[in-house]
Amino acid sequence: MAKPSFAVGKVIPSLRRYAGEIIAELKKVVWPTKAETRRLTVMVIVIAGSVGVFLGVIDYGFTRLMQLIIGG
Repeated sequence: MAKPSFAVGKVIPSLRRYAGEIIAELKKVVWPTKAETRRLTVMVIVIAGSVGVFLGVIDYGFTRLMQLIIGG
């Protein structure tokens, strides 16, 4: 019978070290303030809405163009 390629006794300390490294990296992160988060969220909503309206106008224009060409 073949032995496993890793030892169970080495897995737990490795996972603990990995978790510790994740926590250490998250402590280095500079999180945005509430004001920055709000401002950026509004920007994303405005840009997404603008792109949606733009694409809607383009779609409507092509639809009307096809109706004129095809005669439907």
